[in-house]
Amino acid sequence: MQDEERYMTLNVQWEKMNSIQTSQLKSKDSSVMLRWYKILLGISGTVNGILVLTLISLSLLGLCPSEWLKYQEKCYWFSNELKSWSDSYGYCLERKSHLLIIQDQLEMTFIQKNLKRSNYVWIGLNFTSQKSTWTWVDGSPLDSQIFFIKGPTTENSCGAIKEKKIYSEACSSVFKWICQY
Repeated sequence: MQDEERYMTLNVQWEKMNSIQTSQLKSKDSSVMLRWYKILLGISGTVNGILVLTLISLSLLGLCPSEWLKYQEKCYWFSNELKSWSDSYGYCLERKSHLLIIQDQLEMTFIQKNLKRSNYVWIGLNFTSQKSTWTWVDGSPLDSQIFFIKGPTTENSCGAIKEKKIYSEACSSVFKWICQY
């Protein structure tokens, strides 16, 4: 009987030691896993931060999509097919851009250098009969001191460039066009 009591006492003490060691191991495993989790979380945060900074810097640099040309702070796309002015306008809008708005003679020179011997090319200029003025697609008026429109101006007139001049053409005519953003 005494042996049985000793056995039971030893067995209980052994189980307590095993229990303490197991909980210490679990505690150590938990702290190791927590440390690895923190490291991986830090790496993940760093990678995400780098990705965000990369996207921000690309947008700040103002990179243009492929097949678009960059000049100053704008991007330009030159069509190879023919459409009416309104269809060209719609095409640009679908691509989150608009028909070309020419600000000055330097921009006109850039455009001319990049036109491949085109005939007429639509730009974002049309004649509004309500105001009886030539207006760019952004609502601003044409500066007649910078550009002169050649040809008759009617209610259905839209602007097209050829060489270094802007011409008044019927909006239903089909020409190539230039999108810009």
